[in-house]
Amino acid sequence: MKKLMTVIGAAGLAFAATAGFDDALLAFSTKGPDKYADGTTVLDGECYALVWTKNGATFGGIAADGTAVADTDQIVLVAPVAKDGRCPDVLFQIDSAKAEALADGTYGVYLLDTRVKAADGTTAPRGASDGKLSVVNGYGLTTKAAQVGKAAEGGVAAAEEKETTGGQVVAAGAAAPKDVDQPKITSIKIEGDNVRLTVQNLPGFMRVSSGADISADETQGAAQATDGATEEVIFYAPKAAGASGFFKVIRNK
Repeated sequence: MKKLMTVIGAAGLAFAATAGFDDALLAFSTKGPDKYADGTTVLDGECYALVWTKNGATFGGIAADGTAVADTDQIVLVAPVAKDGRCPDVLFQIDSAKAEALADGTYGVYLLDTRVKAADGTTAPRGASDGKLSVVNGYGLTTKAAQVGKAAEGGVAAAEEKETTGGQVVAAGAAAPKDVDQPKITSIKIEGDNVRLTVQNLPGFMRVSSGADISADETQGAAQATDGATEEVIFYAPKAAGASGFFKVIRNK
């Protein structure tokens, strides 16, 4: 059994009382305002991910298709709960068998960027379907890794916030998934304060990342649906400050 509830104050204790005797519980939230890498406030419905990392391993990141990069990581929960620029109080219940299987590890909560730009120019979180991600532009740690508590022990282990003041930030771009062809940038042209990138059209979702060095991992834009047609795709990205900048385009599948 798995349950996800948003709770306020004493309501969390009431829920804990209804959990299975050996089920594990984890509570988390953020103060906000949480931000995307481009500095804008996270949109309502954006996702936070509860990620398990094996003891002794380092978190390996999240790929653009929504999967964990490293075999030592596991995405346990995707919660599309962002509201008013923050993650509200969330209480997650993990059944005892699952909690036991993940006993040799710690948990962290990550703010995700799943924005997709529609044909009409509007942008909204892609979110999750049946609890699974399909598009991730970037992510950022919002809480330190935390062990869960058990209902049998009479309480909830709340994840400790990484920062006690201010919001959390999407700090890293999602990696290119394994065994997925990545598009080629065929042309780059500066137009005023923006850079125009002409990109090979491959089906799925693609987004532009930019930065001051070759990693191009400082700012992630919203993804855009592409159809694999012969006509190439045009992306615009803000021109980097300084004399130079780097850009790359990542495809999710």
